[in-house]
Amino acid sequence: MILIIGAMASETDAISHLVTNPDNFTLNGKNVVTGEINGHSVMIMTTGVGKVNAAFGLTSVLSTYKVDYIINVGLVGGFKPLNPGDMVFIQSATYHDFDLSIFGYDKGQVPQLPTNYLPDHNITKQVQSKLNLTETKLYTGDTFLTEVIEPNSVCDMEGAAYFQVAHLLNTPMISVKIISDIVGEPSQLEDYSVFEAQCSIRFKSLIEQILF
Repeated sequence: MILIIGAMASETDAISHLVTNPDNFTLNGKNVVTGEINGHSVMIMTTGVGKVNAAFGLTSVLSTYKVDYIINVGLVGGFKPLNPGDMVFIQSATYHDFDLSIFGYDKGQVPQLPTNYLPDHNITKQVQSKLNLTETKLYTGDTFLTEVIEPNSVCDMEGAAYFQVAHLLNTPMISVKIISDIVGEPSQLEDYSVFEAQCSIRFKSLIEQILF
């Protein structure tokens, strides 16, 4: 089974329209749809916003079901020279709000875990052969950022938490994001609102291409 996971219904709702013979239910309070897309057994979960919701939702699935791999979709803030509306493939993910560097760890590194979480190599090759998206680094934290961290990277509130759980439970994962706003721009909040309303249709098209 392939798990498609996102934080908000605005990111996942349209994808569920691809599912044949859908079964809608809740798993530990999280909305889930199961069924098939183009002959692939799938589950779509909407976890809620933030690192704890992300980790709890994904752990609930992986501790209950056999998942072959995870596709994470979602909106991100971008840092110039990226642009609103760009779709990007996450090449690595870390935390921007976790810092034990005073004890010798890298900034963003949880003790005994990688500093940067990487997507599965084989699935990356398969998906990128179809999409050929720009690859970029993801910074995750429980803050809607309005200040730049690193040019040509992106930020969200869930991605690295999904990757951490996938790493701990030995489940392959990839992540594809749409840039909703450019961090620090005067129109940042307005741009985010516009793209949140539009993004689900684009993620539906994305999943159609990946699972063709």
